[in-house]
Amino acid sequence: MKYAYSEMYLSDAQKNLGFFFQATLYNLNLSVNEVQKAFLASEIPTQIEYANPNYLCGKSGYELAILVFPQLEKKLLETINEPFYPQAEYWCGHVLAYYQWYSNKPFAEILGKYPLERILSDYRLMHEADITKMVQAMDAVVLGK
Repeated sequence: MKYAYSEMYLSDAQKNLGFFFQATLYNLNLSVNEVQKAFLASEIPTQIEYANPNYLCGKSGYELAILVFPQLEKKLLETINEPFYPQAEYWCGHVLAYYQWYSNKPFAEILGKYPLERILSDYRLMHEADITKMVQAMDAVVLGK
């Protein structure tokens, strides 16, 4: 299987997208549709898909969020000082990064068929399962398996 980029970057990409989605969805309480649309319209998906290390591991999730929502930089910086406890939104970014790496599909294609809202709704059932279970669920929809 041809992965999107080297596995050595995967955990950083998962962590950074996890922080990105937690910061925007949980900390800032932006809507799922607004965040998905803004994320896809940004340079971030393409840069990750092209394995740009600056976007895989060179920027934190908060820095990615500031790129997408520069008008909210002050609010985002305030959340950095809060204690961090991973929420469903973090898991969502973690899963999305893994699936994009694993499938080597563009984020737009993945989220077009398996939207962020659906990934979040899978949290209760899937967050304690091995990530391969989530891959199977997403494959069934994205690839029609």
